[in-house]
Amino acid sequence: KAGMKCGVSLNPSTPVEAIFPLLLDENLVDLVDVLAVEPGFGGQRFQMIALQKIEALKRFREENNSKAIFKILVDGGINTSTANDVVTAGADILVAGTFLFNHGDGIENALQELNETITHQ
Repeated sequence: KAGMKCGVSLNPSTPVEAIFPLLLDENLVDLVDVLAVEPGFGGQRFQMIALQKIEALKRFREENNSKAIFKILVDGGINTSTANDVVTAGADILVAGTFLFNHGDGIENALQELNETITHQ
């Protein structure tokens, strides 16, 4: 009603099923942030458990499409080795910090390289 959007984050240790009831409440959750690393600092390795959570969220969204309308964001460990797998699993939005800012050829080239690794479905 106030024009705001609401999101919920999933730590790597939180079971994805823990947020399913929130996702069924129409217009409550607009975004699910799947943390693929432990929160707190950059440069961590992508935790593969995130792929299972993304796939589960995508399935849940498809099975409940009249009620569960949310975007899936993935934050942490995104680089040219993980980006395509994350998108294929169902992610709508990727957050890539360390990969972009520490790329030797600059942010623009890093972003281009990242985009080229993603196979658009």
